[in-house]
Order: sequence, then C-alpha cells, then structure tokens
Amino acid sequence: MKYYTGILQYIKSNSRYFLLVVMLTTILPSCKKFVTVESPPGILTTEKVFADDRSATSAIVSIYIDMMNYQFGGEGSFVCFSMTALAGFSGNELQWTQSNLNAPAFQEFTAHDLTPPNPNVAFFWKDGYNYIYRANAILEGIATSTGMTADGKKIVEGEAKFIRGFCYFYLVNLFGDVPLVLSTNYQANMNMARTPSAMVWEQILNDLKDAKQLLPANYPTPERLRPNRATAGALLARTYLYLGRWAEAEAESDAIITSGVYGASLPAPDLVFKKESTETIWQLQPVRAGINTNEAFFFLTTVVDSRPSYEITQNLLSAFEPNDKRKTQWIGFSSPVANPTWAFPAKYKAGTSATVTEYYIVFRLTEQYLIRAEARAHQGGTKLAQAITDLNTVRSRAGLPVVNPADQNAFYLAMEKERQVEFFAEWGHRWLDLKRTNRAEAVLKSLSPTNSWKPGSELYPVPADEIGKNPLLVQNPGY
Repeated sequence: MKYYTGILQYIKSNSRYFLLVVMLTTILPSCKKFVTVESPPGILTTEKVFADDRSATSAIVSIYIDMMNYQFGGEGSFVCFSMTALAGFSGNELQWTQSNLNAPAFQEFTAHDLTPPNPNVAFFWKDGYNYIYRANAILEGIATSTGMTADGKKIVEGEAKFIRGFCYFYLVNLFGDVPLVLSTNYQANMNMARTPSAMVWEQILNDLKDAKQLLPANYPTPERLRPNRATAGALLARTYLYLGRWAEAEAESDAIITSGVYGASLPAPDLVFKKESTETIWQLQPVRAGINTNEAFFFLTTVVDSRPSYEITQNLLSAFEPNDKRKTQWIGFSSPVANPTWAFPAKYKAGTSATVTEYYIVFRLTEQYLIRAEARAHQGGTKLAQAITDLNTVRSRAGLPVVNPADQNAFYLAMEKERQVEFFAEWGHRWLDLKRTNRAEAVLKSLSPTNSWKPGSELYPVPADEIGKNPLLVQNPGY
C-alpha cells in the first residue's frame, strides 16, 4: 500500500485523530481574522494529536495530502498546478485560449485585469498561510508533547520548518513583503502588517537550515514522498541563488550533485517525470482517484484534436533549438497537420489513468546543476569554465551540442534560455527567474498581449479580502 494512501486510511479510520489532523486548525483557535479557515466539525486536544510519533506524522502528512487534493481556484491551488499554470501565464510560457476562467488576467499585467479580488490571487495567499498556520501549530504541538520520541520530534519539526520555509519562498516571490506569521496566536496575527521581504528571506533561510539539520539523510518514506535532508538543501540552494549568495548556493547544490543518491548522470528526457525517476529529490503522491498529476489532467484532457486550452506561446516554442529532445518529449501538438502551432505542455502524460505512474515532482537534480552553474559563473575566474561544464551537462541530456559562452554576460543569457526550455510549465520557474534577475520588464513588456506592462507588474496584488480583514495590510503599487 502506498504511503500517503495508508496514512490517509489510517487517519480516516481513527476518528479521534481525523477531525483535527485533516485541517489542524482545531489545535488552537482559528486565525480567521488573518486567513479564513473553515470551521472544523469537532475539537480535539493537542495532547491527543501529539500523543505519539505516529499521530504527529499523520498531522504533517495531512498537509501533503491537501496540497495534492486540488480543485482549481480552491484548496490546494497554492501548490498543485496553479503555480505552474498561472505563473506560466505571467511568464509568457502559456496562454489561455478559452473564455471561462480568470486566467487571462495573469497575461495582461494590468491593474484593470489582475485586480485584487481575483480569486486565483486570493487562493495563492490563503493556501500559503493555511499551510504555514498548520506548520506553526505542529511546531507548537511537538514542543509540548510528552509522548513523542526524540527522533520523532526531530523529523516532524524538520518537516514543519521545511513546509513553512517552502510556503514563504513562494509568497515572498509572488507578493513581495508579506506578514511573517510564526505562531498560531490569532490575536497577534489578525492585525499584522506586511514584513519587509529581507526579514522574510532571513526566516526562510533559518527554517531551511534548521530543517536540513533535523531531517534524516535517508528518506522517511519510499519513493521520496516526504522531505529529507537533501530536499531542504535543494530549496536552500535555490534561496541562496535568489539572494545572490553565490558561494553558498554552489556549496549546497554541489553537495546534492556529488552525493551519489540521485544518479551518476541525468536520465533521458522521457524518464524524468516518471515516479521512479532517479533525479527526483522530492515529489508528492496523487490522492485523487483516477488522476495522476493535475498537470497531465488539465493540460491533456483539454485537448481533443482542437486548440489546447493551455497553449504554449510562440515565444516559448521559438526558444527551442533544432533537435532538442525536450521539445519532442515534453511538448504535445493537438493537430500537427491542420495547425502545427497548437502546442501544449506534455511533461506529465498520465492524465486520467487509474494506474499511478507519475508523481508530482517538486525538486529535481537538473535544477541543482543549473544552480551550481549560475553560482559558479557569478564568482568568475576559473569557475566560469566549471559553470559551462554544468550547463553543457544539461544540454547534453537534451541532445544538444556544447556551447562556450565567451564571457559572464554571454553565459547569463545562455543560462536564461536554458532554464526557459528546461523548466517551462513547471512551478513558475520562468516567471520567478525573470523577476529575480531584474529581466521581467525587458523581456515581457513587449510580449504583453495588450502591451500594458507597467511599474509594479512584477508582483501580484494583495487580495482585497485580506486588506478588508486587516487594515494594516497595504496594497502593492500599481493596484
């Protein structure tokens, strides 16, 4: 029996845990003034939830389950599919071809279209803080537990801090300054102003460094379904990269690459997104019956010999070099004869299959090669040659010839393009990459469908409902 399924059945069959574990907001009074949380059907005490290692593990696993229990624009949208689709619109990877979704707002870059009431923006914020609140509740619960073992506490604490750092990483990238909530004290949280992003980034680093120390080197579960030490290290490497701390980014990524855990070489493109992929650092197991990943479900099932609903832009299609295996393996064409430009993402291919062959990959080894490459290039000198070697390792897997950028600036442009074609339709990498390198306006302004890019378009608006509940929250410029 698969791990998540077993835990979920265990929770449901033990009603004394289920009422609390699924939403965990029953541990302490709900922070409804800060983030709306549905009222639970009953109340359980912290002592019962953290009575032993197994019940505490159920609490942490319930977060992963909810992350994958996706309904578009609803619970789980912060992690599952929305980051890929909506940030994909913002980064000009995807375009929405239908008329029945708020998605086009993410393409327009205007206050008029991407208005604060936009429900998808609101769910990014709400879901992120939902998981943060639950992680905080777990940290408080294990701190006072007398029934858990020392090793059990370490693992659960490490996972809770990893989850909190993970959520803040995306919140600060999407919204900029965000309230830094580190407890379940709703009275303190309900009137909390936005925290400067530098302080949020510092907390992300602290949580990830703690998680790396607390989590085991081996995976707690089969199939890399719960984070291990390398998982925290992978996000830590990315965080250092975003902050321009090049030597530290290089060290973290190098430790993962040279560990030997994730294969001596990168697997072929057609094997990358299988659940047994050797380059997977962390993945989430599907929990909805008859569905593998939501990427496959939404990208593939909206294509029946017609124009895809989630269509790859011409800008992205033209970025691929001839003979790039990623284009042939990871992109589908709905009507290659009638209209060869009708392309859609096809990294995941098991949309409605009853047999689960694909899990949702969060971190993979290729990113660590490109993090190490970029970090080395920024340090210059002899490290530029090492950076080029890393870049060509990724290109070689894609069946492309080696490149030899003449200098650092040429390397950065080559890296930008390589990340574009490697990570398209995957966790919003393109959108976040352009923002962190201050290239968003230069690249995207001319690509805006209505040519309406304006100052402030790099950030999403703070949801109007949250501002209505908390008068200390202020809106991002331009909205």
